[in-house]
Amino acid sequence: MRSLRRSMRALRAAAGILAMTSAPALAQTVLPAEPAELAMRHLEALRTHDFAAAYALASRDFRRTFSRSEFEWMLKRAHPEVAGHASAVLIRTRENEGFVYVTVRVQGRNGTHVEALFEIVREGEGWKVNALTTRRGDDVL
Repeated sequence: MRSLRRSMRALRAAAGILAMTSAPALAQTVLPAEPAELAMRHLEALRTHDFAAAYALASRDFRRTFSRSEFEWMLKRAHPEVAGHASAVLIRTRENEGFVYVTVRVQGRNGTHVEALFEIVREGEGWKVNALTTRRGDDVL
C-alpha cells in the first residue's frame, strides 16, 4: 500500500510525464546511435509487452525514482495506447538544450491515436529515454 501511494504521488507529480530508466545490470546494453531509433526500439518493446527491455532503454535518473514494476504499472495506466499499440510512425526529431525530442504518432489497439513525445538524453556514449508524454486525440498532428 505504501509503495502504491508513493507511485501515485510520483505519477501525479510528473503530470503525465513518464521518465524511464534501466536496470544497473543492463547498463552495458548497446544503445542505438540515433535518438529516433532508440524511441522506436522502446516502442517495439512496449508493443510486445517486453517491459524489461523497455526499462533497459530508459535513463538512470528515473531509475532512482521508479522500480521496474512501478514503471510497468505507470505505463499501463497512464499511457495504455503506447503500452500495447498497434502501430507507430515517427513524425519528427528536434534537439533543444541538450535533450532530443522525438515525436511519434501511435495508434492503440483500441483504435485511439496519441502523439507520444519522447525526451532522449545522452548517457555516456549512447542515448536513453528520459521521459514520455502523450497527448490524446485523432487530430494531434
